[in-house]
Amino acid sequence: MALKLVSSTDLTRAQIESLFGRADEIANGALPNLDQTGVGLALFNIAFPLPINAQEILRDAGAQITPIESADKINAASAQVILFSSPQTDIARQLSGNVSASFLNAGDGMHENPVRALMDAYAIRTLKGELGQQLIAILGNLKFSAEAHSLARVLGMFGGRISFVSPAALSMPYDLTDEVRLTAYEVEETNDLATTLRKTDTLYLSNIDSSRVEKKIYDKQKDFYKLTPDIFREAKEGLAILGEWDGAEEILATTRPQVERAGRAMLLALVESAR
Repeated sequence: MALKLVSSTDLTRAQIESLFGRADEIANGALPNLDQTGVGLALFNIAFPLPINAQEILRDAGAQITPIESADKINAASAQVILFSSPQTDIARQLSGNVSASFLNAGDGMHENPVRALMDAYAIRTLKGELGQQLIAILGNLKFSAEAHSLARVLGMFGGRISFVSPAALSMPYDLTDEVRLTAYEVEETNDLATTLRKTDTLYLSNIDSSRVEKKIYDKQKDFYKLTPDIFREAKEGLAILGEWDGAEEILATTRPQVERAGRAMLLALVESAR
């Protein structure tokens, strides 16, 4: 049966745990079963690419890659799996219903990005252990970030403690926060980064960027958080940091190799499960 992964909630916790287990095997040297698997790449959201080179990774694993030039050609593509992204918000559900192939949403505008969320959740698990046994803070643009929306839903499934850290104008949508509270052990909402860092195990950065945040809000909020060494001076020992943030390349460099390895393993596990 084809997998239609448009939202993180299209998978159960058990299915995600199964993907984690398979990603562990691939990360430890197991070969993915993707030989001759047809994968259509319809990655149109150039401003927000995946953190890894999906085409190269899948081709090296033996998949047959078909680039798809536009959304109206997805249905005609001869592929078992479609890997999709678009700058258009909330378009993935409609398109996924028009194809018989499995459909993996790697970001539809400001709606969701479950492919990236699975990569990030697996990276957090790789860096810091079980998701339900740590405090994970998501910082920055929570209102308009597809990646933050999907990651919050995944983390909520694992019953952990989550802190949403943002200025009020960029806070997580209320309905999504209420949804996550149904399964998470604890959900905190705050704008106080310094205090949050003293108790946080993993910090996920959701960039405040001008392409997703309207200009009036962006101009006021772009410098609300300055990620300087001073802000991390009293952070909890062993804090892991990942995600995306303009000007934070040096901060993110520490975990980047592990994050990329985790992303590769999860992508292969996900496409293998969807074929």
